[in-house]
Amino acid sequence: MALQITYWPEPVLLAGAKPVDKVDEHVREVVAGMRAVMFSLQGVGLAAPQVGIPLRIMLVCPTGQPGDERVLLNPRITPRGDTVVGEEGCLSFPGIYGRVPRASGVHVAYEDLDGRSHVMELDGFVARIVQHEGDHLDGKVFIDRMLPEDRREVEADLEALRARFAAGPRR
Repeated sequence: MALQITYWPEPVLLAGAKPVDKVDEHVREVVAGMRAVMFSLQGVGLAAPQVGIPLRIMLVCPTGQPGDERVLLNPRITPRGDTVVGEEGCLSFPGIYGRVPRASGVHVAYEDLDGRSHVMELDGFVARIVQHEGDHLDGKVFIDRMLPEDRREVEADLEALRARFAAGPRR
């Protein structure tokens, strides 16, 4: 399945995603397509809505190296620890970066492609990735959490994305 990145403000990015009911060939094809997109764009995480698929699927790969990625289906994320501010970008917002406060760690429960349940405690950069991708599954995007002063600084770039979207999808 050939997938392409979806750019903000396409509605699928803001709608939230549905749970994966069962792992079937379609889900496996979506994951394979997501892998291809994430690595071709040198990403470290990707949520299914970012490729136009409203399912609760995310890939997490803090090294950016093929083979190191983890597939999380129906993740349930519980933030833990102190709040830390870090710079984020997003494949659905090319060239836009800003500081975002996030929990320093997370507890995440999820299923894998074999239907097995897992629980992880994550900290630091990988916890930030999971929270960022989890937001996508809930219909939120990183600019919603960006520090106000950073958001003001990128407003012209966001307006350019809005205008490009109004002119038609960029693929």
